[in-house]
Amino acid sequence: MRAPSLFLAGAILSLTVSPALAGQLIVVEARGISLAPGSSVDDSKPLDLKQGQHVTLISQSGVTISLDGPYNKPPSAAQGGQSLGSKLSGFVTEANARTGEVGTTRGTAPARKLPSPWVIDATHAGAACLREGETPVFWRDPAAATAALTVMPDDRSWKVLTEWPAGMTQLAVKTNIPMHAGATYFVTLDGNETAIAVNTVPTALANDEQRAAWMADKGCEAQAEALARNLK
Repeated sequence: MRAPSLFLAGAILSLTVSPALAGQLIVVEARGISLAPGSSVDDSKPLDLKQGQHVTLISQSGVTISLDGPYNKPPSAAQGGQSLGSKLSGFVTEANARTGEVGTTRGTAPARKLPSPWVIDATHAGAACLREGETPVFWRDPAAATAALTVMPDDRSWKVLTEWPAGMTQLAVKTNIPMHAGATYFVTLDGNETAIAVNTVPTALANDEQRAAWMADKGCEAQAEALARNLK
């Protein structure tokens, strides 16, 4: 069965991304070098990487490039780079493979289509992306009855308990301590607990191409797809 992941295909077919890497690049990941995720790298200057150092960058057109040392050239001088459309296409292939595997369980089901890139599926375990400094907005399918919603960090140091009114598909929840990148939270909806690892979408990202690519690199496939639907 491939239906669960078909919603990604439409966005991919309509998405056109230039492979150019010129301009300011945003750091997604860095190892062995003092470049913080969300910081920028000027593509007009050589990037000096020693043996064992690694950096992943996103261009303003949404192209992701991974570099390993030794390297001492502008990032755009490197061969390769993965466009946003190619990355989302890869998610479709992986989702189809997972769906077709014998013994696939509900816990490994592909993410569902979201109405907005800025909502978090309260019923799907895995990665979720939240804009820096914003209140999380949770999403669920329409329900006829009011449901109990609980949000707490993995160390269970605090808990927010609220009601999700019947008929509402989205609910903004202000937590005791702002949800932040690198932390996992347990979201319980009507007794069903889901572990969600939060990633922050930096304000330094210049446009939706970069934001969608960042989300995709952080594993927020459904949110990346929702944002990519609006790209021309």
